[in-house]
Amino acid sequence: VKRVLCRVFGIEGFPGEKAVESRLWALAESLLPQDGIGSYIQAQMDLGATVCTRGKPACTRCPLADECIARLGNRVASLPTPRPRKQIPRRSVRVAVIVDRGAVLLERRPPAGIWGGLLSLPEVPEHETEVDCWVRDRLGIDAGTGVLLAPLTHTFTHFVLDIQPWRFDLAAQGVRAEEGGSTQWLPLADTSDAALPTPVRSILMQMAAPDLFA
Repeated sequence: VKRVLCRVFGIEGFPGEKAVESRLWALAESLLPQDGIGSYIQAQMDLGATVCTRGKPACTRCPLADECIARLGNRVASLPTPRPRKQIPRRSVRVAVIVDRGAVLLERRPPAGIWGGLLSLPEVPEHETEVDCWVRDRLGIDAGTGVLLAPLTHTFTHFVLDIQPWRFDLAAQGVRAEEGGSTQWLPLADTSDAALPTPVRSILMQMAAPDLFA
């Protein structure tokens, strides 16, 4: 019945939404005949089940074809309005790509959470406004000014992650950083074989070109 009303009267909006549903109820009640309500309702249901179907409706056989706004406006396929897609939350993160003579500094992620236990690029906390300062404080050395790399997006089941990498070249600064604790150096040549999160591997494989570390 909702499908018939939406098409005949050209009603936009998902019928499951409260405002649209209320409008359809009011419209349906205003169309009720004084007599033979049962037959009228049954006829509407039969019309929706056999003629005004969800897919491939038989508009040429419909007794309401000449009054149907959806048919006249070539909108039969778009009415009723489909259920809106659920908006997937987006998160953003900055990662530090710290390189030194063909190797990249990685850290082991905590066991819980996304990419639990995998090696990944150091993640800059949200509250840190300056990536350069955070890297300096984290490593205890001046890693210079970071260079923005191309951002990328990774889609999980329940959210989308926007990743902004910042590259720091220690060799260019004449400094070194020792691995320890949860961090370790990985040669970029070994990127394809290491157990890394997919977007992290993508970043590193794009950086593995020899001219970047000449």
